Amino acid sequence: MEREHRLAERAARESAESAHRAELVQLESAKRMQFERAESLFQASAELKTELESERAARRSVELGLTSKLLRQRLLTHVSATLCAGSVLAVIGLYYGALRPSAERAVASAEQSLLDERRAHSEAQQRETRSRLRADELSARLTSLEQSLNDARARLAQKPAAPILVPKPQLTRGGKDSPPCRDDGDPLNPCLKH
Repeated sequence: MEREHRLAERAARESAESAHRAELVQLESAKRMQFERAESLFQASAELKTELESERAARRSVELGLTSKLLRQRLLTHVSATLCAGSVLAVIGLYYGALRPSAERAVASAEQSLLDERRAHSEAQQRETRSRLRADELSARLTSLEQSLNDARARLAQKPAAPILVPKPQLTRGGKDSPPCRDDGDPLNPCLKH
């Protein structure tokens, strides 16, 4: 009996040990599974951290790229606005500084030359009018002189020719030293007034 009891105890111990071993194996497998899960979670966490870092780096690079583009666009906008304002001011300065005064000078010189031309034209017309009047007057005088000459010739032809002597008067101006006056037929000659 004792032997059976020992055998039973042994069998009980062995079954307890085997149950204990099975428990240990189960615990060990549960530990391994937890360790593997923890390891897989750690790896997943590490992968997520690296992905998060890479996404942050990509986001930073995109933000830096966008910021640099924005700064370049602002710079180009400011430069183009400055160039536009400068060119407008340069055009205004050129217009009021050079083009407008030269245009005004050209207009003034054209107006002056037009006035000079009109004045010369009017003077030429006045001279032409005076010369026509003078020519008409001379023509009338010539006609009257020819008429009087013809009349004198006709009278001379009717009368016998008698010599007519007209003495030339020797007029002096008033003193012994002054030259003698000559009668040149001019009624306004001052020598004839004495």
